[in-house]
Amino acid sequence: MQSIMNTVLRLLKWPIGLAILMITAPAFQADLTFLKTYVTSFSLVWFFLPMVITALFWFIVPGLSGSFLAIFEHEATHLLFALLTGHKPHAIDIQQDVGGSFSFYGEGNWLIALSPYFFPTFSALVMGASLFYLYLQTPLPNVYWAVLGVLTGYHIVAGLMQIHPKQTDFKSAGYLFSLIFLPGANLLILGILFAFGTAGWNGVRIFINLLMTQITLFLTI
Repeated sequence: MQSIMNTVLRLLKWPIGLAILMITAPAFQADLTFLKTYVTSFSLVWFFLPMVITALFWFIVPGLSGSFLAIFEHEATHLLFALLTGHKPHAIDIQQDVGGSFSFYGEGNWLIALSPYFFPTFSALVMGASLFYLYLQTPLPNVYWAVLGVLTGYHIVAGLMQIHPKQTDFKSAGYLFSLIFLPGANLLILGILFAFGTAGWNGVRIFINLLMTQITLFLTI
């Protein structure tokens, strides 16, 4: 499986990169449209306010970018995408204020290398937990949205702090490809997070419809 996945990702690398580049502007417009149209007072208080407070706190307090939590999520995201692409983990090392490393068997691929810079592992886990409430047909508690907001704010700032030219992950994936892929990928992921934090899975559906509309308009220009 590892060999097949690496071959597929190698063949699709630049087509995916160019496709993401093409939807960068539409994704940005879809993000803005959704925020201006669908954000409610409830989501402002329970999702966006915790998100902003956390982002400011994480940005202002020195040392948080090198905290155990930030390094753990970074390496755990590498691990997640290594497993998803059929790679057997070898070792993971986390040293607070120093950095971390994750190794696996096999040659790897660009998706493993870039995954921590766009995929919000902690937020995704919390979003997945909502399916349990849907199964029970039970409303999500208000604190759920606050937790998601906190994790989203953390994801935004921690991700920004980890982006710099000396990142070996960018060298592994290719600097040009990283520059082409990451902005659009982040706008897409953030749009999904904002939409879910505003209106749950129905919000995600609305956001995807907005995105498709913007892509269609972009292609007809």
